[in-house]
Amino acid sequence: MTVGKTLIPLDSKSAVTVFKSICILRTNPREELTSVDLENILAQALWKSFDRLRGGAAERLQTDEVDLLLTDARVIGIKIDGHRVHNPEGFTGREIELTLCLTIVRRDKLPAEGGEIFEEGSVRAYLTAIETNKDGMIYVDSGSDLTTVFLVAPELTSYLGEFGWGQNDLVRAFTSGLDTAAETGKALYLQYAGGGASPRVTKRLDEIFYNSFGTFVNGITMAIRNSFEPRLTGSGSGRGRSALVKEQLPAVYLRSFILPESVWSKNFFLGDRKTRFMPAPEVDLVGFIDDNQNSVYGELNRLARRRIKWLMPEKESK
Repeated sequence: MTVGKTLIPLDSKSAVTVFKSICILRTNPREELTSVDLENILAQALWKSFDRLRGGAAERLQTDEVDLLLTDARVIGIKIDGHRVHNPEGFTGREIELTLCLTIVRRDKLPAEGGEIFEEGSVRAYLTAIETNKDGMIYVDSGSDLTTVFLVAPELTSYLGEFGWGQNDLVRAFTSGLDTAAETGKALYLQYAGGGASPRVTKRLDEIFYNSFGTFVNGITMAIRNSFEPRLTGSGSGRGRSALVKEQLPAVYLRSFILPESVWSKNFFLGDRKTRFMPAPEVDLVGFIDDNQNSVYGELNRLARRRIKWLMPEKESK
């Protein structure tokens, strides 16, 4: 268990957590890697990654770059010339590929008491890919009023977009469609989603449900299309986004409130691509923090946390 640390999951408008790979080329590939070499390589990787991410992070978090804080950086994988290693010290090679997990937050969202801060949806997407043994997938997280979409690819796990739709939209649809009070509409939706309605009533409620659910399907389509317009039609390229360049979309996993069982057996179209939604498995957020603190990359992670301090721009005093 993580001692003295509180888990602080934030939404995608308050924090950015990205899992990404970055390659650093060595000028002396025949020399064995030392701890000093690894620290320098890690410093380069952190700087390059943060430099590439901070513009997009500032835009998504709706703040200036000077108000961003890189609060966490950890190594979750290392390859040397394409071969995965656990302890790189003593190896030779030209290309060092580090897979990093980086979290950037708005300065005003940083809790005074400290803790393990992360973008919840992104971490859940990454852990879902591990749990399901998928190296390419779309992860969708739908709550009361908001749905957020993430991409998992071999070299990248990141946010694609979000849109307003959730359980409350379904409750409003049932309330309006059945001309009843909001509390009754919610109760009827929960009964229907739990399989408690008769076949005759279910047929009528299916119509109400799928009319609203169509907004959800269209929202996912647009979130993908807005980020990867060519890739919904199979064109384009990019290592981190190659999971979308297929005849069919990768698996789409959905974490949500209760939905009718029929959702999991139907085909849906995202753009011109047919897919099925699959329920996302439960994942262990605490275990993710513990595993990375006590992993074979523990010493590199300690170095990374020391190094991120000099990446932070100083806030000018007024």
